Amino acid sequence: MRNLSRNVLLAATAALAFSFTAASAFAECDEGQETQIGKAIASAAAAKITPVLNGTGKQMLSLETCDAAGAKVSAEFKYNIIGADGLYWAEGKAKLAGGAVAELTLTKLSPNLASASASKGVKLAAN
Repeated sequence: MRNLSRNVLLAATAALAFSFTAASAFAECDEGQETQIGKAIASAAAAKITPVLNGTGKQMLSLETCDAAGAKVSAEFKYNIIGADGLYWAEGKAKLAGGAVAELTLTKLSPNLASASASKGVKLAAN
């Protein structure tokens, strides 16, 4: 019984140590990183979305998650943009390397943005 308790304790300690090691591979972005990353993602999202809209105005990007590991960053976001005929939004994921967007995937579109992209024959979301 004593060996079983000791083995359970050793396994729990090893699992806890591994979780700290795995968690430290990616850390939350700091405020400066969030600003830089947010601007890069907003620019990339705008370049992808604005061609399907009739005029655009203000835009806003909210980072839902932001994780950094060295020069590599991954983020989930929600991008809002005001078009000539209303508010549009898209949710997505981005991977950045060296401060530049290396990959941007839109995962969910507002109904009006989905309709606008379909009418222009442009597939925006990766559904």
